[in-house]
Amino acid sequence: MEPTLAPPPAGPNVPKLSTTVMFAMAAISAIVLAAIFAYILFVAVLRIDERLWWTGLCSMIFALGFFFLYASTHDRKIARPLAGGFFVIGAGSFYGSIFTGNSTDIAKLLYLILLSILVMIVLAAIFVMARDAEQDAVRRAMRRHTP
Repeated sequence: MEPTLAPPPAGPNVPKLSTTVMFAMAAISAIVLAAIFAYILFVAVLRIDERLWWTGLCSMIFALGFFFLYASTHDRKIARPLAGGFFVIGAGSFYGSIFTGNSTDIAKLLYLILLSILVMIVLAAIFVMARDAEQDAVRRAMRRHTP
């Protein structure tokens, strides 16, 4: 009877190509995000209210993009916090732009009302998503697994 040979040693742990490509895309995206904000804040010759407005617009666009990423992947660890963070930066920048701008008082009031309505809509959507996620978690916890 021949002795059984041990299995060959495992090779080095090399990540899959898709994982490597995903990390490369994330790194490139982070560099692009940083470059856009650096250009708006440090390079472009704009007044402070214009800088805040452009920062707010870019942040809202990125927040919407990350929200769509969350909606398509249901990734609660990365995409959802990034969407929320960029929304907060965008709303804060828009509020700052309104308060530091040269608009009339009536125009500022109208801008504040419109922005506050947008913020309330987003907060209501966050509340509904959190409530639905909680109901899903309760429903999953009530399931019994048969042995």
